[in-house]
Amino acid sequence: MEIEVAPAAVEEMSGCVCFALRKTARAVTQFYDRALRPHRLRVTQLSILVGASRFGAVPLAKLAQVLGMDRTTLLRNVRPLVKRRLLEVELDADSRKTEIRATPGGRALLAKVYPAWKKAQDQALQILEGSDWSRSLQALGAGLRSTK
Repeated sequence: MEIEVAPAAVEEMSGCVCFALRKTARAVTQFYDRALRPHRLRVTQLSILVGASRFGAVPLAKLAQVLGMDRTTLLRNVRPLVKRRLLEVELDADSRKTEIRATPGGRALLAKVYPAWKKAQDQALQILEGSDWSRSLQALGAGLRSTK
């Protein structure tokens, strides 16, 4: 016997917060990726490079946590940056933790990328002007984390 879902339920599910946020996240990612394309950098890679530059030598697990990524996703995104010599990955001899560090070339690229990123950031904030997106995202994230 096949179970049918009610059309009203399908209609209600089409308004899913998760679907909407994922769709929006893809659009925002594409927007920033276009801005960063001349520098051969994706916004996901930029966040890793910024994190590595901000913290100096940072354990892979800590950076993954800060960026909200799992370690395997982070490592997959780190590899092209290592290949371009923008990041270094080392095994800390004392703690046996894998650490990531921005190279001088990585920090120089951040300086070159900053104007393109800043322009995209200003445009995004202008589009969001008057909305309370920051508070909404914080409330949603905090509320969902507390339901674990």
